[in-house]
Amino acid sequence: MAADQTPTKAALALLDNIARLSDDFKKQSPGAREGLLDACRSLITQVSHPSENMLQLLWAQPAHLNILWMSVEVKLFQAMQAIPDTGASTAQIASRCDKNVDPVIVGRMLRHLSAMGTVRETGPGVFANTPTSSAFAEPSYQDSILYIAENFQPVHQSMKSYFEQRDWKCPDSGIDAPFQHTYNCKGSHYFEYFQQKPEIGRRFASMMDMWSKGRPRWFYNDYYPVQDRLITGAEKGAPFLVDVGGGSGHDIEGLREAFDGHLPGSLILQDRPEIVQLAKLGPGAESMAHDFMTEQPVKGARAYFLHSIIQDWNDDVNTDILKAIVPAMKKGYSKLLINDFVVPSQGAHWAQTCLDWELMSSLGARHRTEEEHKNMYEGAGLKMIGVWRHPHSLDSLIELELA
Repeated sequence: MAADQTPTKAALALLDNIARLSDDFKKQSPGAREGLLDACRSLITQVSHPSENMLQLLWAQPAHLNILWMSVEVKLFQAMQAIPDTGASTAQIASRCDKNVDPVIVGRMLRHLSAMGTVRETGPGVFANTPTSSAFAEPSYQDSILYIAENFQPVHQSMKSYFEQRDWKCPDSGIDAPFQHTYNCKGSHYFEYFQQKPEIGRRFASMMDMWSKGRPRWFYNDYYPVQDRLITGAEKGAPFLVDVGGGSGHDIEGLREAFDGHLPGSLILQDRPEIVQLAKLGPGAESMAHDFMTEQPVKGARAYFLHSIIQDWNDDVNTDILKAIVPAMKKGYSKLLINDFVVPSQGAHWAQTCLDWELMSSLGARHRTEEEHKNMYEGAGLKMIGVWRHPHSLDSLIELELA
């Protein structure tokens, strides 16, 4: 496909930036990897012809997602786990798949997966794993693919009719968003729908576990200083941290393991009954079914923790969630920790912008700037003590106390 070969000033500047970031990456400088990824993505867009960008967006990426979906259905990635680094033929791989899938179909799937960098083509009709394809055999990645391709893609397809019905006004309610329009469940919240369809809810919870993989965790020493901010001054034997709406417990377990279980008090995981029953918690941690719209039953904990909760609701509902926790907090002792996105006023990352769109689609919700966070918490009787960020992470840790 012919394109202008003359590099633009922007492309040349990106090349210079990539060279600098490459040196920083080799030195393992903080943030160099993330900067290099962003610069390389920008360079591809800059040097591609508009038609090449369009075909990548409209042809290559949708086909990629569809093939990932079909790969899960026939257990393609599991079939590839035992093949050598030199690869295996499409016929050999197909013979290990489910559903007696035609080797010709497997070959066509693998060719596009290779073109998109998901697998490696080591010879004519011979394919091998990449770290990505190996990861895609894991249950949380499989569930994520199924959730997005099978359960959430229909929401994207119905957006036009949703906005036309609303005269192109932004959704402002968690019970009347594009998701409710798609599944004809207006009046039911996204998470209430999961109670009616527990398999979809299970996939979503599994996807949230996948989302945490490979990301800096809020309790890392170079992120939020747990020792100084929480452990020091904590009352021995009292509840140490309550993870409100904590899913299947990846934060609770991560925190417990990070400190080898040597924490001054108990860890308590709270979520819907069908979610907490999936939790596998170690010593010193317990699960509790709890609706965070109701009063917090655990009183006087050192910390109450909300991970990716605030982003899921509008300001009015968030104020109710926060006010349900506030009476349980001990003034001058308890902290409320918010692990969520704090978006910049300019130059937001693609992960922040796409998730903001998905929040609107599913929950009628949005991401917030630091000032928007601050104003909302003050309305619930809380004061912001500080915001902690990590150079390798897009989310932040906000510490709050009673005002």
